[in-house]
Amino acid sequence: MSEGRGKYSTTPLYGLRHNNGGGGFRVPPEKPDRSRRNSQRNTFVFLQVVMSALLPILFIVALVLGYRELHWIFLALSALSLLVMWGARAFVPQARTTMTLIYAALMIVSLGAALWFTRSMIPAQEAPTNPGSTDLAAIFGRDVTARDVQDFTNQQAAAAPTDTPEPTSSSRSEAQAQLENFMNSWMSLDYNAMLACCVPSWVNAQENPQHAIFKIRGTSIPVGYEIISASGTEVDDSRTLTMLASIDKGTGKAPQQYRYEVLMLRINGVWYVDPASLSSATEVKAEVTPTVQITLMPTYTPDMEKRLYYNPDGGSYYHASDMCTKVAQKYLPLKGTFLYKELNDPAYRDLNPCDKCNPPGRTN
Repeated sequence: MSEGRGKYSTTPLYGLRHNNGGGGFRVPPEKPDRSRRNSQRNTFVFLQVVMSALLPILFIVALVLGYRELHWIFLALSALSLLVMWGARAFVPQARTTMTLIYAALMIVSLGAALWFTRSMIPAQEAPTNPGSTDLAAIFGRDVTARDVQDFTNQQAAAAPTDTPEPTSSSRSEAQAQLENFMNSWMSLDYNAMLACCVPSWVNAQENPQHAIFKIRGTSIPVGYEIISASGTEVDDSRTLTMLASIDKGTGKAPQQYRYEVLMLRINGVWYVDPASLSSATEVKAEVTPTVQITLMPTYTPDMEKRLYYNPDGGSYYHASDMCTKVAQKYLPLKGTFLYKELNDPAYRDLNPCDKCNPPGRTN
């Protein structure tokens, strides 16, 4: 018996029950691919920098500068970042959901701003061909450039007769009427209409025509004027109109009288004001010219149908423009609107005029 027991102890299956794995071969565990993990980690860090810093900065810059191209770039990069984040399962699920909600809101705001800026530029492609029209605000939208005025002038030249007009008794009145249009636009603070009355070559020479006309007029506003004489003949292409104007410089003092020698130029049958000649203004003092009879034009009365704007979310001012720079960017464009004739209604009687865009004040 002892001999048989010794034989069985040396059989190949003797140590089978002593194997912890229960038999078979052990497969060594697979080593993690460190290069792939490092690549994913670097990708997530870059994605985190883009979505946490670069894209928000791009959104703010696009919103402040108002370039619609930056808004479209922000929308494209945001959509791409969200796709990469979900496709690569970057960050934890709660972080992915939060980032998605935040960027959904930012993309909605950016899309609305891009569409608004695109719509504001559409009128520049629909300029009427009527050479007598001088309302550049209606033709070109909010921002008037030298190119806009040049295109407008070219259309006037195409529509105007090429023959030299015969002398008529209305030649002087046409030049005077254009100067009156310029002065009335100045009195009503319609600066785009002022540019429409200016010599196109002067407008084209300015990098920013609106800024250039502001340097000439400054903060002064005429409250009355009178054209007292005109030089030249009816067939001349240039005339000098002598004008007396009562100018309010906004200093709280009484308006002062100034004498202007305004140069008028006729181009393709249309009269224009040379803005450079407005610098010739000289103050008229009573003791120097006691015999000058000054007849003031009636103070400008605002259009009763003029549309005014305000912020319905607690705003205390009313504005002449829905994009007034005094209003915080988040409230632009202003949603509240009413007509000038409704200014004294109970809903608007507590609103004060904005000192930035200078809307018309109350008459009583």
